[in-house]
Formats: sequence, C-alpha cells, structure tokens
Amino acid sequence: MPLCDVVAMPSPAALLTGATGFIASHLLPALLATGWDVRACGRRPRPEEFPEQVDYRRVDLTRPEELDGLYDGVTHLFHLAGASSSTANQQEMQLFNVVATRNVLSAAPKDLERALYMSSTSVYGEEVQLPSPVPEDVQPTPSRGYGKAKWESEQEVWAQRDAGMPVVVLRPVSVFGPGNVKLLGSAVLDTAVEAWAGLSTFAVPAEPIEQRLVHIDDLVRATLHLAVHDGAVGSAYNVVAPEYPSSHQVARLLADAFGMRVELDEDPEAGLGYEDRRAAHREMVERGMSPQILLTEQRLRFMRKANRNNRLSVDALLSTGFRFSRGELEPAIRDTIEWYRQQRWVLTR
Repeated sequence: MPLCDVVAMPSPAALLTGATGFIASHLLPALLATGWDVRACGRRPRPEEFPEQVDYRRVDLTRPEELDGLYDGVTHLFHLAGASSSTANQQEMQLFNVVATRNVLSAAPKDLERALYMSSTSVYGEEVQLPSPVPEDVQPTPSRGYGKAKWESEQEVWAQRDAGMPVVVLRPVSVFGPGNVKLLGSAVLDTAVEAWAGLSTFAVPAEPIEQRLVHIDDLVRATLHLAVHDGAVGSAYNVVAPEYPSSHQVARLLADAFGMRVELDEDPEAGLGYEDRRAAHREMVERGMSPQILLTEQRLRFMRKANRNNRLSVDALLSTGFRFSRGELEPAIRDTIEWYRQQRWVLTR
C-alpha cells in the first residue's frame, strides 16, 4: 500500500474517574506511556503534578448536570471513583459509589468501546462460606458497608451490560505499592512508629491470619490488559497475587526493615496504645516526616482481618493470557518500604 494511502488510526481515548486516587496515580501514567489520550476527572482541583497533556475536569459524579461533555471523543471508560470505609461513612459510600456509578454509566455514549469498573473482592463478604477458592460467578454476600456499596455499584454495571454496554469488572484485593496510604501502608507506619518510640520487639497477635495482596503494578497491568482483550467483555475478574503470606510472615518483613524482632503475643492488643502511637507520630512529623499514610486507631488493623473466603480464584484472569509480574510478595513489600523511606513517608532514627 502506498504511504499516502495509509490511514493513521486514532489513539484510544480514556475517561479516567477518581483520577486523584492511589490506583489512578499509577494507571494514568501507564495509559500515557502506552499511547492513550487521557481525560481525567475528580472532585479535587487539578493536581500540580498532572502532565500537561492530560485533560483534567473537576467534576462531582453525583451531580448528573456536571457530566455534560465529559465523554466527548472518549473510547474507553476507566471508572475508579468511589469512597471506602477508611475515609467515608455509609451514606457517603452509597453516594460516591452507587449513585456516582449510576450517573457515569447513564451518561456514557452508545458507541463506547469498553467500560471498566474497579470493584473489590469485599463484595464476597466473610460471614457466609463460599466455595474455595472463590470464583467470580458465585453469588456474593457482602457483610460490611464497603462491600455492600461496591456490590450495589456492580448491579448498576451489570444492568448496563444487559442493555448492551461492553463492560468489564475488576475485583482487586488489598492493593499495595508506592503511594499507598492505608492497609499495608498503615502497617508499615505502625512498625516505623514503634521503632521510633524505641521498641526493639514488634508484638504481633499469636494467631496467624492469612493475608491477600496485590501489587499496584499488577493491578495496572491487568486493567490495561482487560481494556483491550477481545474476550474480556461482560465478565468480572479477581485480581490477587498467587502468594498468601501469613500475618507473621508480613510482620517479620516489617520488623526486619526497622531493625526489630517479632514477638508473638497472646494479647491481641499488645504493642503501643493509640495515644502513644499518636505521640510518636507527631514527633516524626515534626522531624520532617510527610503525614501521608493513615494512622489507624487499631494497631495493625489490616493484618487482623480473618476471612473464611480469603482464597480467591484467578483462573478467569489467567485464561485471558495475563501473568503476574510482582507475584513474589517479599521483594515487592521490601521495595515499597524503601520507597516510603525515600519519600520520607516514614522515618528511622
């Protein structure tokens, strides 16, 4: 074919909601790096660090009148916006998850090539025993407020699928990596705080709890993969690393990083109390620590959540040809702790 007859294919164009959140902070540069045009939106003002080529709109997705023109030129929706129990009450979770999802999908054009929704494995709940490992086609029974809000949001997605929209749902577990401010990030902060306070031992509940994690790099790769995979439309996909370390294994990685040793304790409330941790945290901030990571009232809150439905099937995701690149969690966790140190999100004496 003569060069003059070659027609340049237009770049895929993404609408990225929840653009100022943790997952989006990694997905946005990955989209740009792979040739996507990006329109991003969030409730906050445009972040200073956003690349100039990103078309950012400050939009409240709970207000349908603010969505006019949001989809102009867009081929794919990446709907990440929402609210979790760490920062919102039940009414806010209902509003920013369910209502926002209903609005953003209702405003989508008929020729949208794909709509990806970032749900959560919390939809499965932990009160009712499900098959193990949990497959995506099981009937979820969410037992907490966040899981219920995400499941209701999924119903909005499935309704649009039944109406002909090409949808994909991702259900990640606890996501960690550079920039994460809660969950494993909070556990890292708890460890750093106790080391700062002078403790040489890191007390951990004696009963081990199986952890489920996925590195942000793998979640981003899975999202980009499912955005273009021909057979992905119409389905949900669990996203979890193949390793399931115990809370004791994770605790040893944390303790080693801060020169401490793990001590198993029958008292689940062992370790520094909240007021002592707050005091040490204030001192660290005064010494130059950036207070980005969430200091939770319950010490090691993330590592104490037992769940009878902890194991999750990833057969559906693997059947699409996806493979995990950060499935070995020990080096990934160590790299994340080092990133926190370099960014001064935690301090050491």
